[in-house]
Amino acid sequence: MASLDRVKVLVLGDSGVGKSSLVHLLCQNQVLGNPSWTVGCSVDVRVQDYKEGTPEEKTYYIELWDVGGSVGSASSVKSTRAVFYNSVNGIILVHDLTNKKSSQNLYRWSLEALNKDSSPTGVIVSNGTAPTHGTSLQGHQMQ
Repeated sequence: MASLDRVKVLVLGDSGVGKSSLVHLLCQNQVLGNPSWTVGCSVDVRVQDYKEGTPEEKTYYIELWDVGGSVGSASSVKSTRAVFYNSVNGIILVHDLTNKKSSQNLYRWSLEALNKDSSPTGVIVSNGTAPTHGTSLQGHQMQ
């Protein structure tokens, strides 16, 4: 039997961009019919086999932490969220292509998460249809 390793991944982004729907799809393999606002944080899990049937086989217990999307700059909001950033292995940044502000806020979300003691790996997930006019997202590499 393969070993079971825990992986903690934060799912960050503005309110209403589809974080809860993405987490539900990844963990339950079905579309979330009626998403609601996440207050604080919601955690869902997925068990994922890696290199099944090989000597390097491992099973990962992936915790996806869907963090509420309030981007308020108030220190109370940030200090409340800070507890979620402990022992993070990865970050998924989610934005809505039809909401320019949600794209611009990705940098703030990444800074907030990366200013902690961990050094997670990150990806950006886009939701919506890309505008056909000249709009671009300035990428920021996470180390």
